[in-house]
Amino acid sequence: MHCFFKYFHHLWAENSRQWQPMLGIYYLTYACNFRCPYCSDGKNVPYYQLPAKILHGTEVIELLRRVRAYTDFLVITGGEPLLHPDFAYVMEHLPALRFKGVLLTTNAYYLHRYLSVVASAVNYLLVSVDTLHHGKADGWYSVGEGVLSKILENITTAADYPGRRYEIIISAVATPGNIEDLYGVYHYAKERGFRFAVAPQLIGVNVHPDLIDNTQYKRFYDFLMAEKKQGYAININGSLLYLKHMRNFSKFSCRPFTLVTVAPTGDVYYPCLEIGHVAGNLLETPDLHQIRRNGLRVFGPQPKCEASCQSACALGFSLPLGHPLSMLHECCLVAKGWGRKIFTKKSSPGQQV
Repeated sequence: MHCFFKYFHHLWAENSRQWQPMLGIYYLTYACNFRCPYCSDGKNVPYYQLPAKILHGTEVIELLRRVRAYTDFLVITGGEPLLHPDFAYVMEHLPALRFKGVLLTTNAYYLHRYLSVVASAVNYLLVSVDTLHHGKADGWYSVGEGVLSKILENITTAADYPGRRYEIIISAVATPGNIEDLYGVYHYAKERGFRFAVAPQLIGVNVHPDLIDNTQYKRFYDFLMAEKKQGYAININGSLLYLKHMRNFSKFSCRPFTLVTVAPTGDVYYPCLEIGHVAGNLLETPDLHQIRRNGLRVFGPQPKCEASCQSACALGFSLPLGHPLSMLHECCLVAKGWGRKIFTKKSSPGQQV
């Protein structure tokens, strides 16, 4: 019910002086052990080059308690979150905050060390895999040979972990150099019952120029849309409308206040990470509505971006608000997907009841 209230709040009150986020995104740390060439913030600065200040575990939990007061759902990301020195402490104390849904993003290199605490703390485990070509992947990560093998081994261990409560999502970035590899990544996820997500490489807030009018890129999104229509909607993140916008880089009306994005030390970005203004700090000012009013006073109202960034978060929340009826079609595709899954499971040859 709370989610429906927030949906209609954003549908009818875009210029509200209240901040009613449907999702909180917390950057636990900007530190990262990988050097992926496409990974950077809205100003095109690699995350590992951003300020290294972090909070101690007890402060992180207090900060997340304040985030919890305004949203039911949380993403913990980075950098690489597992590099935070108090990561295990955060995972151990996170369930007490009673978020309805928690997603953790990771490159999975150190995942095997923390599965015991991750298994009971998060609902979705999102792992970055951009190619199954070992030489290419290891070259992108820039930390030596055999890295992709270790990541895939850790994903298998995570999938087989007893008592896990998380669903696994394999997330890829489409770049000019890996588009053909994405078919293999998708099938890898599909065959193991994982979900698949993909977004284009951004340079700052703009799509990489070599992806615009790229036939290979468009063909891959055509493939994903065909898969959804054929009954695999539950295997692919994003609605059909979302995939069409990603394919065509269509303009859309961004709704940044559907999210609240928080930096490692508690700074709140106004109106979004990409623009990057800091309107306040949740540890200093626990009233998120006041932080929004501070941002309005100092930086002005939400800008109407001329070149909206094609990011998953921006599109994922803005499109259902701009096109409410599109969700009915998506519900039908999801229902078809679950029906296909149930029927296939029942009719699998050799299956014992």
